Amino acid sequence: MDKIGTCITVLMRQLNLFFKHELSEVEITASELMYLSQLYEKDGLTQEEMAAAITVDKAATTRTIQGMEKKGLVRRKAHESNYRAKRVYLTDKAKNAEAQIRKLQKRWTNFITQDMTTEEAESVSSSLKKMAQRAKEINQQEN
Repeated sequence: MDKIGTCITVLMRQLNLFFKHELSEVEITASELMYLSQLYEKDGLTQEEMAAAITVDKAATTRTIQGMEKKGLVRRKAHESNYRAKRVYLTDKAKNAEAQIRKLQKRWTNFITQDMTTEEAESVSSSLKKMAQRAKEINQQEN
C-alpha cells in the first residue's frame, strides 16, 4: 500500500515519455495533450475550467495555452459574459490530430492493461478516479 504514490509517479513519467516520443512529429507535448483531451470532450472550455479539472495553477495553464496557440492548435476568444475569462477552441490542426491521439491513448491503455482482465482494468480505473478525487479534497481542505 505504501508504494501507490511511487507507482502513480512511474506511470505518469512513462506516459509522458511515451507521448513525447509518439507525438514528436506533430509537435504536441504531453502537457498540451492534457488540455487537448479536455477540448476533444468539450470544445470552448475556459482556461479556468481546464486548470481546475487537472489541478494545474492558472498561470501554468495560461503559459501552456499560449504555446498551443502559437503552434496553431487552439485559439482563444473572450468569454461572452466575463471579459477577463478566455474560452479555448480547437483549430483544424488540433481536430485533425484527434484520431492519431485517440489511437495512441488506446494503444497505451491496452499495453499497460494487457495482463489484466477487463474487470481488473475497470476496477483499477475506478479506484484511480476515486483516489484522484480524494486527493483533490485533501488539498482543498488545506487551502
